[in-house]
Parts: sequence; C-alpha cells; structure tokens
Amino acid sequence: MIDRSGFLREIKSRDPHLGMLLEDLFNGVDGVSNQLGVSPTHKVQPPDPIKAINVKAGTDHVHVTLTDTSQVKKGVNYFVEWSANDPSFANPHVEHLGASRGRMLALPAKDDGNTPINYYFRGYSQYPGSDAQPNRIVNGGPYTPTAVQLTGASKMTPLASKGSGTAAPDGSQGGKGLGTDLQRPPQGPKIPVPQRAF
Repeated sequence: MIDRSGFLREIKSRDPHLGMLLEDLFNGVDGVSNQLGVSPTHKVQPPDPIKAINVKAGTDHVHVTLTDTSQVKKGVNYFVEWSANDPSFANPHVEHLGASRGRMLALPAKDDGNTPINYYFRGYSQYPGSDAQPNRIVNGGPYTPTAVQLTGASKMTPLASKGSGTAAPDGSQGGKGLGTDLQRPPQGPKIPVPQRAF
C-alpha cells in the first residue's frame, strides 16, 4: 500500500504539476470505488447481516421483504433464496433484488403430482466488491426453518437451480450472490470447434 501523503508530498516538491495530477487520480479512483462499492486493491468487507426476513404467502404468490436497519453504503445488493421442500437450502433458487428489499414472487402451489410444495426462504446482502454476507437470515430461524405453503391450484415441479454469479453452475453453492471469485472457469467438457474445410 502506498503512503499517499508522503508519496504525494515528495512528488509535489519535485514536480508540483505531476503531484496535483496524481492527487486528482487518487481522488478519482477513491470516488469511483466508493460509488460502486468496490476497492481498487482488495475485496471490501460485506455489509452487516440483515435483521429480519418477512414472508407472506397467498394462493400463487409470495411476498418477501428484508429488514435491514444497519449502516450500508451505496451499491448494496440484496438476495432472497427459496428452496422447494428442502430446509437445508442444498440447491436454492436465487432471486437478485438489486437495491430493493422486497419482491413479489410467483410460485406454483403444488408440484406436477398435485402435492403441496413447502417453500423455505432466506436472505442476505452483498456489495459488488465483497463476498456475500455469510450470516443469512432464515425465515423461522437457522435451526427451525419455517415452511410456507401456497393455497392456490397452480401446478409445476420447479427445475433444479443453476445458482448465481461465479458460483458453481449446478446450484450447489447457495448463499454466494454475485459470487466470491472474480472469474469462474468454464465448466464441463469443452465443445470442439468444427474444422473449416479449405
């Protein structure tokens, strides 16, 4: 890490114009980083854990809101994950709320076999330049997730989750939001490129 004040003082004493230019560049990088919720040199700390998740079920819709009274910076993102019939969230579906702390979700009340689906919900926050907050708030509590059932007649067995961000594309890494890695390598076998005939 550069000691900016000492560095700029030394540069300004030798070349005042270059010193002013570098100071403006430093301030510009800091300003962009603060506006975007990132750091030019490292990951930023994730936001504090959100305080509560609220779930209200209807016939074929669920309204989920997140309560977050902690201090947050501009650029904070919120996520809600839902899991069908699995309170362990082994393969959750991720809903990226962006800056919003609430979403109305249209979900089927029953699977294709006409069996009511038990839905479980959890939420968390993340900055673009941080990992997701590891302390996810679970509807009903982490040890006693509360199932939510819809009362409508809609039927569909949800497909398997495909995850989000740079997490594994098989949905097995829930709670990652935008991801923890900057880049995820390609997954699965490479598709051969057809040879061109000349």
